[in-house]
Amino acid sequence: MLEPFTFRAPGRLIDFMREAGEPGLINLAAGVPATETLPAAELQAAFAEAFAREGRTMFAYHRPEGDVGLRELLAARLRERGAAIAGEQLLTVTGCQQGLQLMLTAMVRPGDTVACEVPAYYALLELISAAGARLLPVPVRSDQGIDLAEADELFARWKPRALFVCSSLSNPSGATMPAAHRERLVQICRTHGVRIVEDDIYGELVDGRAPPTMLAFDDGTTASYVSSFSKTVSPGLRVGMCVPGTPHEEVATLKCQQDMHSAVATEVALRHFLEMGGLDPHLTRVRESNARRRQVARAAIARTFPLDAKVWPTVGGYMLWVEFQRPIDLAAVRAAARAQHVVFAAGDVFFPKPTGTTCIRLNCARAAEDDLVRGIEILGSILAQEVRP
Repeated sequence: MLEPFTFRAPGRLIDFMREAGEPGLINLAAGVPATETLPAAELQAAFAEAFAREGRTMFAYHRPEGDVGLRELLAARLRERGAAIAGEQLLTVTGCQQGLQLMLTAMVRPGDTVACEVPAYYALLELISAAGARLLPVPVRSDQGIDLAEADELFARWKPRALFVCSSLSNPSGATMPAAHRERLVQICRTHGVRIVEDDIYGELVDGRAPPTMLAFDDGTTASYVSSFSKTVSPGLRVGMCVPGTPHEEVATLKCQQDMHSAVATEVALRHFLEMGGLDPHLTRVRESNARRRQVARAAIARTFPLDAKVWPTVGGYMLWVEFQRPIDLAAVRAAARAQHVVFAAGDVFFPKPTGTTCIRLNCARAAEDDLVRGIEILGSILAQEVRP
């Protein structure tokens, strides 16, 4: 039976971020979008429009909750996905990471129990570890996410303060919860008094269209929501959003204490980008690019990885989760790959403690397509040597 425990997060977000900017690497590690897919020309036009119309005011202090017009536009997009929400219920944050940290700080004290899907985003594990919380792991059992019956049993027994879950294209597994599962999970959490914090940073990258958010099945008493434009438009903008629900005022206060407000200039530019109709055509192009990269990566994996490598199915995004059926010394593999200028994310950083399984996460978007194939071929050659009898 799974139970809560304290832990020290194995991941190091700062190392991944430093590595992401290191020249000369075939980077299959950091979960960052391809630079060539960023809408630089459209953003340049949006910044120019923002300067022309709001030149001085965009450099002054603003409300802690963020640009009013941008918040209204973001709320409108959430309403298209089923959420009954107004702009005043939403606040902007400096990327999804700040949204997660604010929600954790508002709800959790040292020694409290926090549920989290596992495998999980390594930086979220760092936040939970730093908060001194006891972690209740809820395993991702399939490409549809956590098992709801298992979650129901765990929550009934342990009564965690909150559940953190990446509902669409979960990082790292790529799992995406069907709409019916989202509604049922909200019901389960409401029954047991568990607040859901839904990380939806990859929702807009689901092939076809974004699924409904968990806000669509709640009135704010159970579900909170965080997301950002770091994976879809530009990580450099550092613009995210948070819908806290009932703890709105506490989260807004914490946000103001941390940084007064997020960067106004980028928020105003993003508002103009949205008003100019730049987002949806861009998303269409990005989804097509991601699908192509996943196809190329899967073909290279099938050709060069050990035969027991299982690539988890996913319905979008630019990352693949690969699971092996036998133990592999990933530290040795990573060192050998690094010597050949290839980096990847070893699976252990996505788990709060060792599991006995061997997994890796591959980013298919960061490297150029030729480098993506070459990096996977190098990695496959090293893996083949490691799994010899």
